[in-house]
Amino acid sequence: MKYVISTSYGNDSVAMIQWAHEQTLQDVTVVFVDTGWSAPGWLDRVNRLENWVQSLGFKVVHIKAIVTFEELMLKKKGFPSQRYQWCSAMLKGLPFLNWIDDADPKFASIVMIGKRREESRERANTPEFINSSKYHGDRKVWHPLYLHTEAMRDELLDRAEIPVLPHRSKECSPCINANREDLRQLSEADIFRVEELEAKVGKTMFRPKRHGGAKGIRRVVAWAYADRGKYDDRQESMFNHCSSGYCGF
Repeated sequence: MKYVISTSYGNDSVAMIQWAHEQTLQDVTVVFVDTGWSAPGWLDRVNRLENWVQSLGFKVVHIKAIVTFEELMLKKKGFPSQRYQWCSAMLKGLPFLNWIDDADPKFASIVMIGKRREESRERANTPEFINSSKYHGDRKVWHPLYLHTEAMRDELLDRAEIPVLPHRSKECSPCINANREDLRQLSEADIFRVEELEAKVGKTMFRPKRHGGAKGIRRVVAWAYADRGKYDDRQESMFNHCSSGYCGF
C-alpha cells in the first residue's frame, strides 16, 4: 500500500482519484469514513463511486466511525463550533488513524488529500507536501491538487464522466460549517432530525450570534433564506406554506 487517498466523495476528492488514475499511480487504497451523519442518499453515491474506484484498479476501504455523530453529541452534551471542531477528529480522524496504523505499521504509505488553495482563505497556504503530519500518524501527506483551479478540477471530473456536484460533500449534513446555501438545501426531514437531536442534547447546533440571533435549526434555516441583515423571527412561518423553497429541490 503505497498511496492512501482520504476521500469524502465530494468534488475535490473524486477529482483527486481521477488524477491518481491518470498519473497511473500503483498500490492505491481509497478510504472513506462513515460518520453516521451523512445526508439521505449520500451513502448511495459513496457505494456507486466505490464501484468506480475498484474499476480503476484501486482498493476500497469503508470505515465506520467509532461513535456516530448523534452519540458523540449526546456524550459531549453539546455541539462543536466553527472554532472548536472536535467532531472531525473524533468521527473521522481517530477511525482513520486506527485503520492506517494497522494497515501500514511501517509508515510506508503516503496519504493523499484533495485540498486546493483556491477553495478558501483557510486553505490558501496549503503546501504540496507535509513531510510528517501529526493528524495522520506522522506519515507524509500529499496535496496533489493544491494549485488546481475549480475549472481544472471540473475537467478531471468531466474526464471521469462524473457530474460536478453543486454543493460540498454531504458526508456530514448539516455540518457545523454549513453556509447559507448549505442550509437552504436542507429538507424538512433534515431539519426535523436536527431538531430531535437538539432536544435530546438540550442545546442548539448553531450559535445564534453567528446566525442573526436565530436559535434552533428551524430558525437558522429561516435566517439562511433571509437577505443579509434582514432576518426576523416571524419568517419561521415560511415553513408552513408552499413558498418554503423546498419544493423542486
